[in-house]
Amino acid sequence: MASHRYREVDPSLPDVGKSAGGPKEMTLDDAKAIMASTDVLALGLLHGYLRSYAATAGAIMFAPAIAAIALVLGWTGVAIIFFALFGMAAWVVMEARRRARKWESVVSTRIAQLTASPG
Repeated sequence: MASHRYREVDPSLPDVGKSAGGPKEMTLDDAKAIMASTDVLALGLLHGYLRSYAATAGAIMFAPAIAAIALVLGWTGVAIIFFALFGMAAWVVMEARRRARKWESVVSTRIAQLTASPG
């Protein structure tokens, strides 16, 4: 995954981790640190980083495409391997998005609080 720089702007924000498997599980302390932040720029960078995990969904398109091509070419063993990889890729994508959405919801809530117009 791409590097994230939100902690350079606001070091008090928690580290979400950096992994193709998704961010780490969010703790209550992580959520509290996000809700205490007043730096909209840092929160925006964090939100953008978390949204980048949506791009991992593209990975699940490669395995079935390669498997289909392998079947057409008569390479049954290769097709079986790539269909199995499709299942694993789909699981990784779902888990990455599940974790990222938890973080995103807290970040979005805090950004909304900070940018809400009074009155």
